Amino acid sequence: MQIKSHGIHIELTQTDSEVYVEFKLIGKLTHEDYETFTPFIESAIKNLPPKSLNILVDMRDFEGFTLKAAWDDFKFGLELRHDIRKMAVVGDKKWEELFAKLTDFMIAGKAKFFHSIEDARTWLMQK
Repeated sequence: MQIKSHGIHIELTQTDSEVYVEFKLIGKLTHEDYETFTPFIESAIKNLPPKSLNILVDMRDFEGFTLKAAWDDFKFGLELRHDIRKMAVVGDKKWEELFAKLTDFMIAGKAKFFHSIEDARTWLMQK
C-alpha cells in the first residue's frame, strides 16, 4: 500500500512591520487544505499595513489542485493582492515560471521565479 501525502507546510515569521511566509506545496492540494491554512494566514496579517507581506511558494513537490482548491487559491490570491510586497516562486517547471510572471501583474508588489530556495529567500529579505 502506498500513502500519497498532500498539504501545505507553512512557516511564518512576523516583525513589527512585515510578515514572511513560506508555503511548501506538497502533492495535490484539496479544498480542505485551504480551509485549514487560510484562517491562519488571515489572522497573521489582519493588522499589517498594505504591501507588508513577503511570500515564498515552494512548488517543487506540488502536483496540482482539485478543482475546488484551484478556486480557493484564486480567491485567496485576490484577497491578498494588495498586501503582498514580494512573492518568490520556487520550482523547476516552465508553467511555474509563467505562474510567477502572471502573479507579478496581479499583485501590488513584485513576484519573481527562482530555481533555488536560497536565492528566493535572499531576494525576499532585500528592501
